[in-house]
Amino acid sequence: MTALDESRKRINEIDSELAALFEERMHTVRQIAEYKRDHGLQVFDPSREQDNIQRNSEKLKDQSLKPYFSDWYQDTMDVSKQYQRDLLKEEEK
Repeated sequence: MTALDESRKRINEIDSELAALFEERMHTVRQIAEYKRDHGLQVFDPSREQDNIQRNSEKLKDQSLKPYFSDWYQDTMDVSKQYQRDLLKEEEK
């Protein structure tokens, strides 16, 4: 097996872990959407988002990856917000 094959195999393993974590995250997002609905809260909380990006990007061991992590994490939060909005729309029907 070549070094490229080894790296691709590892990426596949990481992607499997990410898929499981994504599912877990989205199930938790559903709970958050229900809480927000029940308490009249908005889906988007800009100060919380910025705090999350800052706090989590500081956990990186390789700080040169920070701008890429910030973009990836923002995308993750955007997907989470869209899921919350979709869930809340479904409940209105």
